[in-house]
Amino acid sequence: MPKTNYKDCWRLVKAVAGDIEQGGFRDGTGYSIRNLIDLGVDGGKLSQEILYDYDNVRSRRKREEFRQALIRWRTIIYNEFGLAILMESTSGAIKGKGEGGYYYYLANPDLLEKETTLKKHIKFLADSEKDRDDWVSVGEMADKFKGGFSSMGYLSVGGHSTLGYLSKEGTSYRTILGEENLEIIQFAMQFGEILTIKYGKIRNGVDINAPYSLEPYQLKEIEGRWYVIGNLYPLGHKERAEIAIYDLGRLQFADEENPDVLYEPVKGFDVWENVLVDAAMKRRLGEVIQIDLIAHTDDIADYLSKYPFCSAQERINKETFRVYRNLTEDLIVQLGAYGDELGIGLKRKEGEETDDRFIIHRLLNLFRKPLL
Repeated sequence: MPKTNYKDCWRLVKAVAGDIEQGGFRDGTGYSIRNLIDLGVDGGKLSQEILYDYDNVRSRRKREEFRQALIRWRTIIYNEFGLAILMESTSGAIKGKGEGGYYYYLANPDLLEKETTLKKHIKFLADSEKDRDDWVSVGEMADKFKGGFSSMGYLSVGGHSTLGYLSKEGTSYRTILGEENLEIIQFAMQFGEILTIKYGKIRNGVDINAPYSLEPYQLKEIEGRWYVIGNLYPLGHKERAEIAIYDLGRLQFADEENPDVLYEPVKGFDVWENVLVDAAMKRRLGEVIQIDLIAHTDDIADYLSKYPFCSAQERINKETFRVYRNLTEDLIVQLGAYGDELGIGLKRKEGEETDDRFIIHRLLNLFRKPLL
């Protein structure tokens, strides 16, 4: 279970449940960002700062920070309590109005209404926090609530949520990089929400801070890192979509309002499913090869120095790292996650270097084509 501030979660639950003001599932309108701010979901600080100056630059930045916090709170609330607070572009009587067309609503209010102990439990967790820095977890608090009775509809018991729950299958204790973004990606994949991220990689003609839409389709854990594979395109330009890979430890969310909100998740997506591997590639796949990774920025050099690409890595000089890896699909996924931030050098050995370079670059080109 992730650690969080249950006070923020409790305010959001009360808002979308209509306990603060009429709305949400009760009249079908949902809440815009401004509605939630006005309801004091952020604890009142943001409301006080921008109530009378909602559209200035500073306020827009604050509003976007709040939008980013919302997806984290919603992910936590879903994972721990089974309550699904979803986002759509239009909603009910206030269709077409609001900030960026985003509206938030409680998709399974029946869970909160039927499981009255669940509402009490969330409130108990929120009340148990003395201040914003006093973190607690469900595990720490459950035994203190009603004699340890804890089957109240959150993830650990499953089954109560009408919309299912996120699988923990495939995770491991050794995973340390990207876990702060892992459950957000899972949440987006579960409900088909488009994420707004910074491009984040070096590529000719693209600002690394440019806002892009990401439709996540697959997660992979490789060498102690989480990677996401999905559809990537500039805001509002899905016709330019490409398959892309990101290291979750380096993924950054953007503040810009996105004209697109939802996508159709692809269940069981496998990036390699339709890749044709010829005889030459088959002969080399699986072989251990030596690769020199040349860092083209100080940032990626520092990152690889602090968090090695794999267990068999040595530093040759300030910008070059030598690794020994099997030539596999997982290796291609890793190399594809860093774009032009990394150059690739291979040791020449009786002609095999040419074959390996061809294989690697051929497979990497997969991630520069549209997702069909």
